[in-house]
Amino acid sequence: VDSYNRAIELQPDYAQAYSNRGNALQDLRQLEEAVDSYNRAIELQPDYAQAYCNRGNTLRELGQLVAAVDSCNRAIQLQSDYAQAYNNRGNAFRDLGQLEAAVDSYNRAIQLQPDYAEAYSNRGVVFKELGQLEEAVDNYDRAIRLQPDYAEAYSKRGVVFKEQGQLEEAGDSYDRAIQLQPDYAEAYSNRGVVF
Repeated sequence: VDSYNRAIELQPDYAQAYSNRGNALQDLRQLEEAVDSYNRAIELQPDYAQAYCNRGNTLRELGQLVAAVDSCNRAIQLQSDYAQAYNNRGNAFRDLGQLEAAVDSYNRAIQLQPDYAEAYSNRGVVFKELGQLEEAVDNYDRAIRLQPDYAEAYSKRGVVFKEQGQLEEAGDSYDRAIQLQPDYAEAYSNRGVVF
């Protein structure tokens, strides 16, 4: 953050420095400050799609879901092939309970970037919420094929296997998630329910 502050001090109209500072502040969980930094980047460069997308993600984390969708929509208007903006919009729609809109957003993200493991995993979450468990497993499997070290996808797949009564497969998924991320508390907790 200090480096970005220095860059801004030296060049106060440096939109990318504001956006990057927003990313750093988001990583530090200083979400309101991150939004302020993205807002300044957008003021300086109104066509800055990445700043809108990142602001949308941060607004979602703040629970400002409609504003998050709006910010992602603006990113998409500026850059219609921006897969991450569609994915982030899908997350906001999911949190709003607009599950079909979430699936549509994830579909578009995947169409634009077929190797987007996170979008497959996120779509799997929505399919699980819709009770479409086979589709959920299929999406987690695709995410794992694309990113074999994706511990969260293994754990989420384990939850679906458990719901399907496939306890051995659930346990194997949790074990793999734990192997990949030994400090993954949720995977340990889920594994404990299976055994």
